[in-house]
Amino acid sequence: MSAKVVFVSEMPGPEEERQAKHITGPSERLLNQVLKTIGVNKKHIYLTSVVKYAPLGGKVPSPKEVKSYVPFLKEEIKTVNPQVVVTLGTLALNGIGLRQPLDNVHGRSFNFGSYELIPTFHPNHAAKNPQIKTLMETDLAKLKELLKTKV
Repeated sequence: MSAKVVFVSEMPGPEEERQAKHITGPSERLLNQVLKTIGVNKKHIYLTSVVKYAPLGGKVPSPKEVKSYVPFLKEEIKTVNPQVVVTLGTLALNGIGLRQPLDNVHGRSFNFGSYELIPTFHPNHAAKNPQIKTLMETDLAKLKELLKTKV
């Protein structure tokens, strides 16, 4: 399996689990819209989550719980072998191993050895806040430029 880009979401909610998808509803529509706008074909992306199952009671997983999923995420990324990994939200950013505030690093590119990392906001957050949506769109426009240099 291979994809040019891996998007790493935070964790599934009850609806994502019900549909067996990593992102659904308004978040999925927004991500699809932005990908279309920047000209990235959805067939060239792979979508996953740091935390693989919705936590009971909708609680935020502890750092220890998140850490327990990291080896699986790293193996998944290694198997897909992308050119770029995009983290969607703080939990995904921390899960991938960059322990920085998202506000300080979103939209920047970081070399992670076999791939470049671009952190941005989760579409759920962006769908609720027009300013965050604009930042996410700007961050993902950088993805298109980075992919051009990787061809």
